[in-house]
Amino acid sequence: MEINRLLMTRRFMLPFMVLALLGACAQRSTAPAPAADDTFAALAQRWLDGWMAVNPVAATQIGDHRFDDTLDDLSAAGRTRALEFSRGLLRDLDAIDRQALNRENQVDASILHNQIEADTWSLETLQSWAWDPQVYNDLAGGAIYSLMAREFAPLPQRLKAATARMQAIPRLLSQARQNLDMKRVPKVNAETVARQNAGLIDLVDQFITPNAAQLSGDDRAQLDAAVAALRSAVAEHQQWLDKQLVPNAAGDFRLGQKRYDEKLRLALNSSLSRQQIRQRAEAELSRVRSEMYGIATEILAKRGSRVAIPSQPDAGQLQRVIEAALEYAYADRPGRDQVVEFAKQTLAEATRFTREHDLVTVPD
Repeated sequence: MEINRLLMTRRFMLPFMVLALLGACAQRSTAPAPAADDTFAALAQRWLDGWMAVNPVAATQIGDHRFDDTLDDLSAAGRTRALEFSRGLLRDLDAIDRQALNRENQVDASILHNQIEADTWSLETLQSWAWDPQVYNDLAGGAIYSLMAREFAPLPQRLKAATARMQAIPRLLSQARQNLDMKRVPKVNAETVARQNAGLIDLVDQFITPNAAQLSGDDRAQLDAAVAALRSAVAEHQQWLDKQLVPNAAGDFRLGQKRYDEKLRLALNSSLSRQQIRQRAEAELSRVRSEMYGIATEILAKRGSRVAIPSQPDAGQLQRVIEAALEYAYADRPGRDQVVEFAKQTLAEATRFTREHDLVTVPD
């Protein structure tokens, strides 16, 4: 289940990690770089700019606000453009001599290659756009929420961007109806989205309409028209979900062994098999539990606990000893009126420890 949850979130988390790593290129040494490093730096920047343009909703969530007034295009033409972008970048990346890069760029190039390969695989092989209605639901909701939930710009500016996106969401819902193959859509996915579809209007009523007075003139007129059109489009989409998609959804929610293994490899950027991952996880679980048991026995001995502490515990005995020690930890907590001060103290201690041991750079 943990692996599956990781796979479900890969498309959000992995690009964030890639962006963080590649973004660090600009902060590295100013010493003259070999031609290969210069070429890779330019390609990485091209990927960053292009990926943001292809994924404007994710760009807003990440903090790049150049594309706040646009929406992802999942039409056949839009998917083709995304594929051509990824394939072109992959060809250019493969043309760079990895051995000529400095070590940091070698690592970044490997991570970027995996990310582009994952994007291509997702469009060509996984094809969520053809069987998962949640893709469209997430994009529509995220398009509004990512603009309005954070105060990264003046409210009127964000409302104008939201207006443009609301104007585009009916097109996105139409693309969903065109793209989704009912024979491939799992029943549970269809039913879930049918229940969630109206939530898009809830977002509008929570974030947009209460603040509409921030705009005036033509801007206000466009916002009001966009809201009205969106209400109509969501209602139309609900009819299709209830009367067409849900009754006819006949897909299997399982990816199948081959696609699951491919997705796992790309999600983890690793060649480890499922069996190897499980073996490592079970070995690590056993090691950690054994260490917990050792610490627990020390705590209980100091406390004079009467809980039996066998030298070779079975699973049940191990669990009871660990739980008994944890009860002492649960009792060691600040009072309700001391929580904030305690949190400040522990934050200061963690920050000091992180700086002293040079774990990561901590902003002042």
